[in-house]
Formats: sequence, structure tokens, C-alpha cells
Amino acid sequence: MNSKVLKNIRLFWATMIKSPGYFGQFTNQIYQVYLNHHKIVHFRDGYPVYSLSTPALYSKPAANFFARSLYRIIQNRNLPNLMSFAVSKTCNADCKHCSFFDSESKREGKMLTLEQCKKVIKDAQELGVSIINLLGGEPLMREDILDVIKSINKDLSTVILFTNGWYLAGKAMELKKSGLDGVYVSIDSADKEEHDKIRGKQGMFDRGMEGLRNAKKAGLTVGISCCITKEDYQNGKLKRIIELGKKVGVHEVLVFDAIPTGRMSGCGNLVDDNGWINEMIKFTEKYNKDDSYPGILVYAYATSYRSTGCSGGTSYFYVSPYGDISPCDFNHATFGNVLEEPLYEIWGRMSSLDLYEQATWGGCKMKSSKYRDNEHVSAEGYKRG
Repeated sequence: MNSKVLKNIRLFWATMIKSPGYFGQFTNQIYQVYLNHHKIVHFRDGYPVYSLSTPALYSKPAANFFARSLYRIIQNRNLPNLMSFAVSKTCNADCKHCSFFDSESKREGKMLTLEQCKKVIKDAQELGVSIINLLGGEPLMREDILDVIKSINKDLSTVILFTNGWYLAGKAMELKKSGLDGVYVSIDSADKEEHDKIRGKQGMFDRGMEGLRNAKKAGLTVGISCCITKEDYQNGKLKRIIELGKKVGVHEVLVFDAIPTGRMSGCGNLVDDNGWINEMIKFTEKYNKDDSYPGILVYAYATSYRSTGCSGGTSYFYVSPYGDISPCDFNHATFGNVLEEPLYEIWGRMSSLDLYEQATWGGCKMKSSKYRDNEHVSAEGYKRG
């Protein structure tokens, strides 16, 4: 047997023996970089879930994500993989840190109709979106929210809903049947009274907890999302929220550090203050190494040099209740409206600008003085005329 044939046989044998383990290592590394952990937090409909913020591994939306990533390289242009869609401008809470602008929630004009919502979603999926976040306002206050969810092609995108939890318990099973994959409930304190005070509505904590329990029973992947300030972190609030998440059995805790936008737009002390954030990222690592705890996804980690960086306007965009397109739901610089021009044209224009043609590694753009001082963006995050 000549050497070439022997080498080919050995290659075939090595591929058969080593491929499963190598693929496992490859998968672990992908999630470790993106999430800061590689533990499976849930099996949803038989598919392993590492985070609500990613499609379940081996699912059709995951295949869409990887295929579109390849085409992004072939086309040498930005393609979106994530869309946040504010389907409602109304809310029954009054949160101190709400990123949904007061001026936007009180804006005159009609929200997108169901048919208009369907078109936005279809157009986004044609662009390559594999993750769709539904938010508001409070998305469950939209009467036709189930029809919005049903209209999404589940072969292409995983569907996640952000809610304050008030209406979740009674709708959890219907949401699952409509095609929802997961739900984040906003919980900003493990103390019931403090949480209700932050949210501006008594009973919000209990309703949120009930919603989480029912959503989990319905088979949804469930998570807590929280907003943490420097003072919150230093007084142990994050630790108490993580322990609460473990106690109620959520699959993930999503941690947003307070961002100077919306009702906090005047908080200049939140800009260029990364020391405590790096400390917080380090603090969560021990929980991500412990399978008895939910996965901990720190937004500041995902937007840093360690992971994908801030991808707003690069692989991610936000749709307002009125059809305005912005880089993300924390950055309301507006680059067009889907009622006036095709989504692909707006995306192409926005994602080709110097500000957005590549992800930034310094964390959230809205917390960077360099970005906020740019002539295209005002301090409040609105595009200048």
C-alpha cells in the first residue's frame, strides 16, 4: 500500500474518531466567547439552549444564523442577525430607568398595524434575522400579540419576549402555542417592596414571579432581566437577584448595566465608567462555572472586546412602534421609517456608515463619550437634522 493511500485511510479514521469531540470543543469555545460560559441552561423541545439570546443549538434558526454568517463573509457586507421590535408603546408600569423614551411613548400617531408588523418581520427575516426580541412598552398589552408571534417564520428565527410579567401568568401557554421560545421578566430587586417601588406599581414582583413559574411550566425558556447601577452592584443587589433566579429555577439572568438613555439620559456619570463593570463581569464567572445556577449573561461583557462588541447598527437593529429604525433599543438615532422606504435600504444606509460598519469593542456606544460627542448623534441619542 502506497503512502498516499495510507495517509488518506488514516485521515478518514482520525475524522471518524476525533470529529465528535472536536466539534464539542469548537461549540464550547463559540459559546464561551459569546456568553462567558458554555453550559446548557435548558433543553427546549429537545434542543440544547445556552442562552435565551441565541437560537437553540441544532435548531433551524441556528442553521439560519450560521448560514447567514457565511454569506456575510461572501458578500463582504453587514447582515443583521438580531432585531428588537417594540410592538407596543403603552405600559402599565412607570420604571425609573426605562429606556423607552417618554417622548416616544407619548408621541402622536398610530402604532404599526398587524399587517404592517407582519411585513416588517418578513422583511427582517429576508435580511437574515435569526433572533427576534419583542418588547415595548409592555408587549403583552398589545391585543394581537399572539397573531404577531404566529406570523414569524419559526424555521428562520427564535422568538423572545421581554415583559414586566404583569400579564404573563394567564398567557404563558397561549404564547408557547403561538411559537414563542422564551421570555425575560424584568426583576430589578430580590426585595418585593423595592422592586415594586422601582417599577412604580404595587404587586409587580408577585405577578412577575407567578408569570415566570407559569412560563416555565408551559415549556418556555425563562429568564430574569435586571438593570444594575454601580451602587446596586456595590451593595450586593446583583448577588441577591442571582440567588433569587436560582431559587425560582430560571434558566438565565440577563444583567444590563444602567445606560444613559431614556429616563436616565441625563446621567452623565454613567459615561466612560467601566472599572466597576469589569469587576461585575469577573464576579459573575463563578456562577457560570456552577451548573446549579442559571446562566449569567452580562450585557457589558457581550458588548466588550471579549465577545462580539457593541453590534448596534452592525448586526442588530431596533424597530419602534411607529416603524422607525435605529441601531438598538438603547440608541434611538433614527435612520428611516419602514412605512416610507424598504427596510433593506434603511439597513444598508445605516450599517455602511463609519459609526456602524463594524462592531465597537469599548462596550455600549451610548456609554462612550467619543460616540455621544459624534456630530451625527445628540446627547439624547436622536439623529440630528
